Amino acid sequence: MKQGNILGEVWNLPRGTSEIAGKDPGRYLQFNSHMVTFYQQTYGELSRFFLALREGKLLGARCRKCKQVLVPASTWHCPTCDFVEMEEVDLPHRGVLAATAPITIFPSASFIGEAPFARGYVDVATDARIASFLPSRLRTTTGLPRPGIFVKGVELKLVFEDDRIGAIRDIFWVPMSEVPARLRQKKPLLASALNFKNPPAPKVRKSREAAAALGEALAAMRALAGKVTKSPRAQKDLGGRKHVLGVTTGGGGFTLKIEKGALRVAADLAKKTDFVLVAEDPAVFSRWVADGSLTDAAVEGKLWLPSREAFGVLPILDRLPRSVRRDVK
Repeated sequence: MKQGNILGEVWNLPRGTSEIAGKDPGRYLQFNSHMVTFYQQTYGELSRFFLALREGKLLGARCRKCKQVLVPASTWHCPTCDFVEMEEVDLPHRGVLAATAPITIFPSASFIGEAPFARGYVDVATDARIASFLPSRLRTTTGLPRPGIFVKGVELKLVFEDDRIGAIRDIFWVPMSEVPARLRQKKPLLASALNFKNPPAPKVRKSREAAAALGEALAAMRALAGKVTKSPRAQKDLGGRKHVLGVTTGGGGFTLKIEKGALRVAADLAKKTDFVLVAEDPAVFSRWVADGSLTDAAVEGKLWLPSREAFGVLPILDRLPRSVRRDVK
């Protein structure tokens, strides 16, 4: 059921186009791509499921006749048994990932600022003969999601946000192996009981090969930093940015400093950093300078990042080699 709470036309984008100045010479035409309308809407018969989330419970709907369980309780009348009325069932707060989950890097407008993230299908009613899977968010306490964490068959623990409004985003799942033993049976387990803010950095193996690769990477990055000083595009990419990025590799540590439109490379790990990145193979950074991608390295699991804030710096760095190539011959 919808209520007619539509905001005034001031909130809607008018149809039309306009000309704007671009970074490159030429005329550019921009257009309004959609209209925005707002409604208030009820969950209807699904409200029982979302009200239960607010109370820290996970409800399913079970058919008395065929015994199938719907997760979430998307209807209370069995679609298989001539719409016979179904009963509530209190579901366990643990499950199994039904299929390896994709990692979203380029989200829709609704999720801007939240990438990368993972969503998957969780088999919750594992004892039921027939059951649907719960589509849900997946999180890890080890940093950003990366390949190898959310694979088919991994055991998961249900976690509730501390502040809940009665929405599917009130819950998410983490690998059971990341939950301390004393918390694995807790119902509900709240997000504040786990450490998501300060994930431990992975350890790297030191080697002579990595040390040699680090020397090559440092030389390449210093050459890039020198070209940035001659590239208006690269300076604009870095404009207004100020970061101190520590990097740990199998060949040793170094620091990338961004300030006043300049990139500086220091051959040691600064004591005070905004973030610390980890790459066992220093060649990740040589490939970046040669027009590779640090974003791709993070997606592939070759570059570890502690947070989304750190991930947000990578596209800025990835633009530098291309900007320099266009400006500096």
